[in-house]
Amino acid sequence: MADVLFADRAVLAVEYELLTPLFGVARGGVPRAGERAREVYRREGPAGLLAAADRVHRLPYPGLDGVRVYDGSAIGRPKIALDASEGAPYAYRVHAPVDVPALTVALEDLGARRGFQVSSLSRVGFRPLASLRRFLADR
Repeated sequence: MADVLFADRAVLAVEYELLTPLFGVARGGVPRAGERAREVYRREGPAGLLAAADRVHRLPYPGLDGVRVYDGSAIGRPKIALDASEGAPYAYRVHAPVDVPALTVALEDLGARRGFQVSSLSRVGFRPLASLRRFLADR
């Protein structure tokens, strides 16, 4: 479970807990974990999310080559992939309701100001080799 925060100088991938398909996602762990994160945000703002995190990946904008937004096609969930200048990308499925075109436009506007490209892809966004590289890189 993670939040992706686009801050002033960097993108922060704030990871809270690992939800495996069998023990987290299938048993309703995503809504519960999401509600816990929303409550922390309501009470404490972004600083509370950072304090509650198990791990935070910080990608300064100069080290961010681009952001890929997948709409999930007809069978999957939307996904955001952060392409770092070095190493494997950071990729996160979106489990909350999201207006993908509006998100893409907002990210394109931010990218124009911060110097990264945004691409919108109409597909699932699952690439087995990329997933394996992320796993091996502990991302």
